Amino acid sequence: MGLQRGPRRKEEEWPVEGLIEISFPDEETAKIVYESVLYEHESVPYRRSRIEFLREGNTVIIRFLARDNSALRGTLNSYLRWIKVAMDSLEV
Repeated sequence: MGLQRGPRRKEEEWPVEGLIEISFPDEETAKIVYESVLYEHESVPYRRSRIEFLREGNTVIIRFLARDNSALRGTLNSYLRWIKVAMDSLEV
């Protein structure tokens, strides 16, 4: 018989972690960017990563948990691209 493993612990399932905090000049700008990205956050299903996305005052906070570095990088790139689009639309 081979070695049997029990259920994976949370830290084994999501061993790669990242945190981004983006501070904006004011709460209104942070709210607009947060709400612009929120739809994408709620509608895109990720299988290899988990994301906490929230706003505290003038700061948007994104915590990433991923199964590997590639999953973290892909998820991170998506969120940063959505945030950039939201910020660019404010400048128009």
